[in-house]
Amino acid sequence: MVIYLHGFSSGAASNKAATFRQALPEIPFLILDYPAHQPHAAVTFITHQITQAKSSYPDQALVLMGSSMGGFYARFLAAALDVVDRVVLINPALEPEKTLKSYIGLNRNMVTGEPFEFSQQDFDDMADYLIGPSSPTRPTLVLLDEGDEVIDYRVAAGIYEREGKVVCYPGGSHRFEHIEAALLEIRHFLGIQTPLISRER
Repeated sequence: MVIYLHGFSSGAASNKAATFRQALPEIPFLILDYPAHQPHAAVTFITHQITQAKSSYPDQALVLMGSSMGGFYARFLAAALDVVDRVVLINPALEPEKTLKSYIGLNRNMVTGEPFEFSQQDFDDMADYLIGPSSPTRPTLVLLDEGDEVIDYRVAAGIYEREGKVVCYPGGSHRFEHIEAALLEIRHFLGIQTPLISRER
């Protein structure tokens, strides 16, 4: 099964999450709605959901799929929890101490439109979940848009060239513009053999 973790100011109702779930109908796909801007609460909530999911699907391999800040949490939890089998990272925010400082204060969720506060304490708490370059803990697929205007794609590429499989797509943006191409990589990585059915009408 796949557990999907959205980004910093996104949510469970994001189009990206829905597209991935629709394209992977062969396996259970759980999209979490969690407070990505509150590290301690986020990790506690996600860990609980992982435990629940593993209890419900004990025979299924558990895959964490994280986009942007969701990739940051997925990287940490894959190293911390033995039940995680594989990881898919999409434009992951692996250096939030550099990319999130300007967001301290009032923000607005891009999916719900609701305002939320990202405090200095929240920012400082990110440090508790940082993981430096290390030996591989779980098979990992990293999907990157080279045109990401928020995060330097070379950070994740540099880390995971030693730890996993990295696929870089020319152009694109932080929203990730290469979902269709990435789906083939994801299905192969997850061992799904059935052909991908086009969603074009």
